[in-house]
Amino acid sequence: MSMSEFRLAKLTYVFERFFDTDKSGTIEKEDFHLAVKQLCKVRKWSEGGDDFKAVEASFMKMWDVLRKRCYKEDNEKISPEEFVQLWRNTGKIDEWEKVYMDLMFELQDTSGDGVIDEDEFAGVCDSFGVNPAEARQAFATFSMRGHVAVDKKYYEKLWKDYFGSDDPASPGNYMFGKVSFADVLQ
Repeated sequence: MSMSEFRLAKLTYVFERFFDTDKSGTIEKEDFHLAVKQLCKVRKWSEGGDDFKAVEASFMKMWDVLRKRCYKEDNEKISPEEFVQLWRNTGKIDEWEKVYMDLMFELQDTSGDGVIDEDEFAGVCDSFGVNPAEARQAFATFSMRGHVAVDKKYYEKLWKDYFGSDDPASPGNYMFGKVSFADVLQ
């Protein structure tokens, strides 16, 4: 079964914006180290501190699982095509995906109150180079203009929509701060 252009655009966006941190065109272990530094900077966690080490351990676990899932025992790079193949299974959330999803939720919930608000979301998106105004617009869309609390349960629903849905109207399409994917595959 082939993947829709819309879903491919969403996956390409996540690959380029959130995984290929150094913009080399592939995902490598160093991308995860850079992401840890970016995210910990947003949270104001010092390098080498307990929080930094916990995030780093989670990201390294994610890297190891990704590499193995892509059969990359000897090659330390994951191509965009290999990354897209990881998301073929839309029926369930795999272990590496759950680690990533939980970590992204915790990092965006900077207050630790169990709910992601607009400022928290926009701040983390900004650390990955997402336009803050676009991130705020995306948040307004998937939170139904603030009428739906973005707690862990709702976040998981958004996650499944983002990675598994071909429906352009799905609220989950906005969970990475992008409001349109028309420019991604051009």
